[in-house]
Amino acid sequence: MKESIEGFLLSLEKISKDIRIRELKVIEKTKSILKARLYFSDDIFVQIYVNIKRPKKNYALIINDIRIFGKDYIFGLWHLHPFESPQKHDDSEKARKPVTVGDFVEEAAFILSEKLGMI
Repeated sequence: MKESIEGFLLSLEKISKDIRIRELKVIEKTKSILKARLYFSDDIFVQIYVNIKRPKKNYALIINDIRIFGKDYIFGLWHLHPFESPQKHDDSEKARKPVTVGDFVEEAAFILSEKLGMI
């Protein structure tokens, strides 16, 4: 099934109903691009960028304007920006496994609650 921006937006709206998510904010939406944020608090959010024409996806957990964890899909391959070292690109076999935006948000919530004790 072909991906669509509307499909991604519906996924984000469903995820935003989670009690831990305070707000969904759509920053940019066109026929082929979606940039949105799922806020846990004012300074903690997951930023989602999707470009279905490229195709390109970037999911990032942001705290105080700094990415602390991320997963990107570029040039047909996934890679990870691990929590332990978010500036690095992990392109190991495990890091290349596809992830849904819902899976990424769950991992971000786990990091915030279990590793950082923030939510």
